[in-house]
Amino acid sequence: MAQQLERSASLSLREGMAAVQRTNSGTHAKENGQVAPGMNLLQRTSSMLKGSLPDAQLPASPQLKSLPSMSLKDHQAAGAAAGIRNRNIVIGVLSTFLFLAVVSWPWHGSVQVGLSTFAEHQAAAAAAAAAAAAAGSSHDAVLLSKWSNAVSRVLPYDGRLEAVSKKKLGSSKFLVTSMPLLLPYHQGPVLTGDKNGVLKLYLIYYGVFSPSQQATLNDFLESFTAGSTVAAPSVAGWWAITQGFKDSANETVAQTIVAGAPAHTDAAYSKGKSLQYADIEVLVTGAIAAGFLPLDASGLYVVLTDADVVVQGFCSLECGTHFYTIPTKATQNHALPYAWVGNAVEQCPGFCDWPYATAAPGTGPDTPALKPPNDDVGIDGLIITLASLIAGSATNPFANAYFQGDAAEPLEVAGVCAGIYGAAAYPGNPGTLLTDPKTGTSFNAFGANGRQFLLPWIFNPATKQCAGQLKP
Repeated sequence: MAQQLERSASLSLREGMAAVQRTNSGTHAKENGQVAPGMNLLQRTSSMLKGSLPDAQLPASPQLKSLPSMSLKDHQAAGAAAGIRNRNIVIGVLSTFLFLAVVSWPWHGSVQVGLSTFAEHQAAAAAAAAAAAAAGSSHDAVLLSKWSNAVSRVLPYDGRLEAVSKKKLGSSKFLVTSMPLLLPYHQGPVLTGDKNGVLKLYLIYYGVFSPSQQATLNDFLESFTAGSTVAAPSVAGWWAITQGFKDSANETVAQTIVAGAPAHTDAAYSKGKSLQYADIEVLVTGAIAAGFLPLDASGLYVVLTDADVVVQGFCSLECGTHFYTIPTKATQNHALPYAWVGNAVEQCPGFCDWPYATAAPGTGPDTPALKPPNDDVGIDGLIITLASLIAGSATNPFANAYFQGDAAEPLEVAGVCAGIYGAAAYPGNPGTLLTDPKTGTSFNAFGANGRQFLLPWIFNPATKQCAGQLKP
C-alpha cells in the first residue's frame, strides 16, 4: 500500500523553547520532541509570556502591583460561582463517561469472542444456539455476534479508508494513510484442507450466470493447481505466498485448491432478490441439506450473487465478506467457513470493479478504466474480490488467526495491501501491470486454459511486504 504523503514544516526556536509543527490537519505544539495536538503555543521569555513588552522596553525594576482587597460579600459571591462551575464540570465529566460506556458496551462481548480460541467459540456458539432454540428465539439474533467478528470487508479500491484518513489525519485527496505492515497471529486455526492438504471449494451460483461467466470462474479455480503448465506470473505463484501462514500446530494453509463438487445453481432466486446476511448462510446450509453439496468441515463454501441481487451491505459497505456457520445439528456441530461475493456491474462498478471501471465519485481519481482480460467487467471485478476472500478465509477463517487491528473489523492478508496490484502502486493507480499486445487488456497473472486475471497483492509473512508472486 502506498505511504501517505504529508508535508510538514517546523520552526526551530531557542533551546528549551517550544516549536510549532504545521500539518494539513492543524497546528500542534511540540516540546521535548513530543507533539501535543490542539495546544496553543506559548512563547516564553525569561520572565514574561507572549504579549508582554519586548525586553528592551521593560522597566529596569518592574514592581508588582497588589490586587485590591475583596469584601466578605465579594468572597461569598465568588465562592458560590466557583461551586456552580465545579458542579457543572463534574456533571459534564460523568455524562461523558456514561455516554462512552453506553456506546462501547454493545461491542465488548463480540470483540472478546473474536479473540477467544476456536474451541471456546464453538462451545459458546453451540450453547447460544441451543438456548435460542429452547426459548424459541430467532436464529438470526444468535448470528449477530459471529458476524461482527468474522466479517472481512474487501474492496478492490477502498475509498472509505481515504475518507477516514482525510478526517483524522488531514491527508490530501486520493492519498491513503498506510498502516504498518504487520499481520499478527492470534492463535486460531487456518484452513489446512483435508488429510491430504487439499482445500475444496464449493460454489453456489445465486441467480443467472451465463455459461461464459461460469467458464471464466471455473478456469480461475483450476488455475490454483495449474502450476508449471502456466507462464509466470501465475495464479498458483500468487497462492504460494500463503504457505508462510501456519497455525499453532505448525500446519500451513492448504496449498492445493480444487472444486469440491459441481457448482450448485439457484437460478430461481429461492430467497428473492434482496438478501440479508442470514439468507446467505441459509443458502449454504440449504444446499447441504438438500444434497446439492456435501458437508465438508475442511472445505470452503462460496456464494456468488448475480448482478440483479441486492445483498445487505453490498456497495454501501463492501463488495464481499466471509463468515462461518454456528455449529448446529444441521452442520453436524461443525463451524463451516463460507464466503459471499456479488457481481457489482449494475449496482456499483466504480466501487467494486475498479480498476476495470472508473472510480465512483469521491472514492478515487477520475482516470480511464482498464480493459478487463475476460471481457466482462462484472466477473473480472468479482474475481478480484473472490481472490481476496479465499485468501482471507484461509488465513483467518474464524476471526482469530491472522489479521491486523480490531477483530470486529479486521484487516486481513489482502486488506493490508488494499489497492495494490503491481509494483509502484499508489491509491488511484493499481501499479505496473501486464498488457496483452493483441487485446490491450491489463492483468497481473496467467491462469489455466490461456486465461488472464487481476489478483490483489497480499501480505507475504516471510518478507513482511505486499507481494503478487512468491519469489524463489
